[in-house]
Amino acid sequence: MPRSSVMSRLLSVCAAVACATGALFGQWREVAVPAPFNQGYYLDVFFLPSNPNFGWACSIEGYIIRTTDAGRTWRGTQIRGGNLEYVQFLSPTVGYASGPSGAYRSTNGGSSWSDITPPLVQDEKMWGSYWLNENEGVFFVGGCLTGRQFFYRTTNAGTDWTVSVTSEPSSGLSDGIIYQNGNGYAVSSGVLWGTNDSGRNWFKINNTGSRTWNEEITVFGRSILIPSSGTDCDGQTRGVGALRFSSDAGRTWSEFQTRANMFGAFLISESTGWGVGDERSVFQTTDFGRTWIRRNCGIRGNIDDVWFVNDSIGWAVGEGIYRSDFSTGNSRITIYPDVRTTSICLGDSLFIEARGPFAPYQWSDGVVAPSRIITQAGTYAVQAYDSLTCQLVRDTLTVTLRSTFEPKITTSSAALCVGDTMTLSVSGPVRQWRWSTGDTTETIRRWSQGSVTCETIDTAGCVKRASFDVVVNPLPNPTISSLTKTTICVGQQVELRPDQDYRAYRWSNGETTKTVITSIAGRYTLQVVDKNGCAGTSNEIEVIVLDTKNKAEFLFSSSAPSYTIEDHEVGSMRCKRIQVRNTADSSDLVLSDVRFAGNVLFSVPKAQFPIIIKPKAVADVEICAAAIDTGLVVDTLLFDDTCSTIGVPVYTTGLPIVHQGVSRCDIPVQTTIVRAGSAWQLRAPYPVPASDRLFLAIGQTGTHRQTVMASIHDVMGTCVACCIALDVGSTLEHQFNIGDLHVGPYVLTLHVNGEQLHSFPFIVNR
Repeated sequence: MPRSSVMSRLLSVCAAVACATGALFGQWREVAVPAPFNQGYYLDVFFLPSNPNFGWACSIEGYIIRTTDAGRTWRGTQIRGGNLEYVQFLSPTVGYASGPSGAYRSTNGGSSWSDITPPLVQDEKMWGSYWLNENEGVFFVGGCLTGRQFFYRTTNAGTDWTVSVTSEPSSGLSDGIIYQNGNGYAVSSGVLWGTNDSGRNWFKINNTGSRTWNEEITVFGRSILIPSSGTDCDGQTRGVGALRFSSDAGRTWSEFQTRANMFGAFLISESTGWGVGDERSVFQTTDFGRTWIRRNCGIRGNIDDVWFVNDSIGWAVGEGIYRSDFSTGNSRITIYPDVRTTSICLGDSLFIEARGPFAPYQWSDGVVAPSRIITQAGTYAVQAYDSLTCQLVRDTLTVTLRSTFEPKITTSSAALCVGDTMTLSVSGPVRQWRWSTGDTTETIRRWSQGSVTCETIDTAGCVKRASFDVVVNPLPNPTISSLTKTTICVGQQVELRPDQDYRAYRWSNGETTKTVITSIAGRYTLQVVDKNGCAGTSNEIEVIVLDTKNKAEFLFSSSAPSYTIEDHEVGSMRCKRIQVRNTADSSDLVLSDVRFAGNVLFSVPKAQFPIIIKPKAVADVEICAAAIDTGLVVDTLLFDDTCSTIGVPVYTTGLPIVHQGVSRCDIPVQTTIVRAGSAWQLRAPYPVPASDRLFLAIGQTGTHRQTVMASIHDVMGTCVACCIALDVGSTLEHQFNIGDLHVGPYVLTLHVNGEQLHSFPFIVNR
């Protein structure tokens, strides 16, 4: 018969939490039933919700036995030709029974019965019924033969019947329940039905699974449990069965295969229920049907139905009448250490062990083992099934933390610099310190690199360790230099700069910028602070200011401050004599070396040196050019004067060589040579003047790529950007980043295989 939330009145003896989690362990004791009723095969059992002293059970032989003393004694009667699957009483006197033989009513507590079977619309198998009160009920018929389900309804105790018909193929109608608000459920093979008008009309809610026989339905809240039997509508196939559970009012289902035909079910709470069937099958779930445990100790045969008066008193019927008995046995499981509560230190471990003659041991956090290691605080419960007493035995140990203190080493600084010291300390509820240095104080000082460990014992007696890696950073060793000579003349300046970037700068003259431009003589040093916060002092560099000026004055037109060597054919050479004046009043000017920055296409004959120029006198210096390409050629003439290097631009133009003649066919032929030497195509760098970037177009007509080395020199001949490799094929446009160069003239020189290919002057201006 249906078990539903209406039956929650039976559970009034237990609190809601106890019903959900109580110890429902499967131990059963068969009760004595007088002859001939002790030979019956009982299919249903029922106890009166309002007074559980009254109970009834019905059998396949038409037996109906009854008790008025909570099952201590039984007596019975028989409906001749009856085959009864369902029994329900509305009071100690008025009740109903039904089954394949029909429907019956008793008004004297089950001592006698009258047949109230309705005239069937169709010859179909009759089964269960459900009664809302002493007069109103529904009788469930049919489904497997015709595919039509018949819901017979009466409001006058079976005197008259109406019928509601549904159509669902291969689905035998068996059981149902209707609530006082008119809502209700019914079950047929693989189908869940619903009503909202006290059983007058029925609608399909959902499928419960395959179309196998579902003999009973039990409901508690939103949970529904249905037993399943066999492989077809009638469930006749033996050795096949399942328990179907829904926790969302029938929308979704889980299924537990029992390998036995299942016929009875009962829900004690939304999470806890029982299912029974053939082959001594008695199963219990406490987790909404996710797992099931066999609880059949004391059962000797097949079971067809189960009923619980409360969470500890239950009845199972089938081959015999059984009452649950949870008092038998004295099983005990004990967790060692044998205390209720123990404590550990954070990070420590505790070995615990469950002892008793059981297996397996299941812990509340999923561990399956008799012993284990505990590292976290919490409550640890263990349980095991005692097959001798059919009891589930438990024990619980609560583990707490003696202390949650975690020592941490704090320091006066993140890292050390060479020569500094650091303070390390551990604070908190500590009563003892043990440093790896041997110290036993709260605070220590450290100046060397390496790992430092402190072991503490806190006020709770817990031992903990903390460590810290002391890092000692080297002091920076900055080097300052100048791109130009540090010996300058009156009115000139020199720029001093460090070798790399630092976080902070302080020059000996008070400046705090990265570079210093000065015209004051003196010894300069730089103090820096690097990214680690360490300070260092640079080398000393001396700036010398001479009380003089440059002597040499190169004479050229004021409108064109440069020299031009006569244009000439490529591959040939032209020379020019230029004039240099000694501007000094009393000392000679000695020209021992005048050179070109590129020193490839332009040259200075060395035989003319030294040239000695008297004060205020003028002398000639010969310079030459040998163009190898047509077009303009430029270089810078350099001379190291007293105070600085003087640079003067020099220009020339390469002219094509034209050859004319007559071929053997008297056809005039003209050949023009535009390049002497290797076949390179160059374009003067641009833009000029340049600001941050300078572009160079270069190419060659050969089939093999070649590497061209590029360098940039300032007017003093110092290489400020050296050995820039250009991988040149047919064409290449390279970009030089010149944002770090100071304003002024420069020369870009190109070399191939160690020989100068070309040089280009350019000016940086911003």
